[in-house]
Amino acid sequence: MSLFRPLAVVLCSAVLAACSSTPKSSDPAPLTDFTEIKQLKKVWSYSLGDGQGEAYYRIAPAIDGDEIFIASVDGGVAALNKKTGKKLWKKAHKLTISGGVGVASTQLYVGTADGQVAVLDRLSGDVQWTAEVGGEVLGAPAGNGSVVVVQTYSGLVHGFNAQSGERLWTYTAQVPRLTMRGTSSPRIVRGVALVGLANGRIVALDADTGSVRWEQRVSVAQGSTEIERLVDVDGRLLLIENDQIVVVNGYQGKVIAIDIASGRPLWAKDNSSYVGAAEALGNVYVVDASGGVSAIAEGGRSIAWTQTVLARRILTEPAALSGVVAVGDFDGYLHLLGQLDGQLVGRKRVDSDGLRAPMAVDSKLLYVYGNSGKLVAYKIQDR
Repeated sequence: MSLFRPLAVVLCSAVLAACSSTPKSSDPAPLTDFTEIKQLKKVWSYSLGDGQGEAYYRIAPAIDGDEIFIASVDGGVAALNKKTGKKLWKKAHKLTISGGVGVASTQLYVGTADGQVAVLDRLSGDVQWTAEVGGEVLGAPAGNGSVVVVQTYSGLVHGFNAQSGERLWTYTAQVPRLTMRGTSSPRIVRGVALVGLANGRIVALDADTGSVRWEQRVSVAQGSTEIERLVDVDGRLLLIENDQIVVVNGYQGKVIAIDIASGRPLWAKDNSSYVGAAEALGNVYVVDASGGVSAIAEGGRSIAWTQTVLARRILTEPAALSGVVAVGDFDGYLHLLGQLDGQLVGRKRVDSDGLRAPMAVDSKLLYVYGNSGKLVAYKIQDR
């Protein structure tokens, strides 16, 4: 099978409609008026290279300790103080970065469009080692200081020795002929590597050996056409309850909470999504493929609210902080919804090139990495 198999253009009707001058039912919902009671105050900003570039990449920032790390498609990588934005170091590598950034211990991890994983020194940004992985990397590799786990667009999952770069194991997932443009980023929890797959499943692998601990279906392929049968798990995996539970979103499937130790499903709700979820106030916040935002409450037993005013605006993964749920859109607007009722409470245009990458949250700061390569730290406050 070719490493570059046919792919589905994500929400192509909404993207095409954004360029049309004649309103249609598939057009992105227009921005509506509302009473703005929250505002985004910029704390600092920093620009890096070409950002996400022209391809559909979602290179996300990563926070660890007092630092935030970012990368750009043209090989730039930088470390900044998360509170002040002060540059600690910046490196330019001859890499086409397509997946990142992962961070653990003394290392950073990025994946490339050329089928490599690169491990960098956290203190300097210098490359420690690179390895071939057999396919484009579209999600951030994960590590725990001893093992690095990376997933490719071609369905391969590899485990490497974090210090030497030696390949320890490979897991091969069955990949449908037609899939979404993207992959989930692995998460490593207590020696278990959790990986969302293009076949609509999540698998738990032993991080040291690659052996399968358990496997759970998130989405079931249905319909007569290949597009109708898309079932990718592309969004980031959400860990809740002291990392005892993983919440998984599937395209044309469900959002499902799974006990990590046993692989047992705890609850599930119908929700077609290509991005991950967020959690706050005991709610899990999800975005669906049509642009609806919902709050799932009471351990998955009920839907507290659903907001559809942002329909077809190709939303980012939600982020929750300071009493709001933040989502970005294809046109570069950042929207704030109240966590309790889902009402619009704030809006700001961040990047005219659009917003696509998952945001980062730390304490009371929201970090937004625009498609053009500008990282902005915002504080949310009352007007």
